[in-house]
Amino acid sequence: MRQKRSKNYRKQMSAYTTAFGFRKPYQVLVDGDIVYDATKYKMNLSKSLESVVQSEIKPMITQCCIKSLYDRGDEAAEAVALAKTFERRRCNHLETPLTQAECLSSVVNVKGKNKHRYVVATQNQQVRRQFRSIPATPLIYINRSVIIMEPMSPITEQAKSKFETEKLLGGLNSTRSRH
Repeated sequence: MRQKRSKNYRKQMSAYTTAFGFRKPYQVLVDGDIVYDATKYKMNLSKSLESVVQSEIKPMITQCCIKSLYDRGDEAAEAVALAKTFERRRCNHLETPLTQAECLSSVVNVKGKNKHRYVVATQNQQVRRQFRSIPATPLIYINRSVIIMEPMSPITEQAKSKFETEKLLGGLNSTRSRH
């Protein structure tokens, strides 16, 4: 990975850790498309994701995303095998499986927040556009066999600066009694 990009990713993950409470190992929620593309490009997805977030990770995949890989048929056999090595995130859509986009949205978006602090790795541009409106959601995708982390969305930047000002002003204007 390029040094400048690496430094930016390190700063970004540090900001997510301090402002939004992300903890190591980071929970990386992947979709079927990124798993399929990683096998197509002959990438070691887990190692690549670890190098992007620059820490240990816990790769997770939903049941609907695995089903979408099965639906691709024999061409995705290698991707299915890779997906089976990841931790399963129960999404409770087994009776009526949703599309990958709907499933990821239902798992990550809890009342407009990324409550479970997932790093989302997806190839779907629509999903990434949707998650940019949710504060504190790091987004990762593959571009020509290179894994890229998107810069913080403006909504995430606002939430981060709001947290920082509250922390700063809360210390100055505290109503606690002084001894």
